[in-house]
Amino acid sequence: MTVLELAIFLCVYRTRGPTSLQTLGPVLSNWFECPVCLGDLTDPVANMLEQGWLVQDQDGLKPSRRGRCGARHLMNGIIRILDHGTRLIDVALMLSVLRLTKGELDAGDPRC
Repeated sequence: MTVLELAIFLCVYRTRGPTSLQTLGPVLSNWFECPVCLGDLTDPVANMLEQGWLVQDQDGLKPSRRGRCGARHLMNGIIRILDHGTRLIDVALMLSVLRLTKGELDAGDPRC
């Protein structure tokens, strides 16, 4: 999962319902502080659908269990990168700051 794909996943995940590609652009543009147009999203979203990280719904995109598992590991890794491996930053606290609970991305899946 690339940084852009992780951001797309989190955007879709946080909407709590099917999300269209058109709604992703403005949110991601705000997060990255640069324009993210529909053309920038087409290939990454296609890859995410192919990998099973997102699923197509009638009304848009929805996160999958497989995507939640991958995103959780990446978010933990990002936090470890930020604290330079010192483990001074508490993962659960940082995920809370990022509006994600440790179990939220797990969604009850014991494999994750």
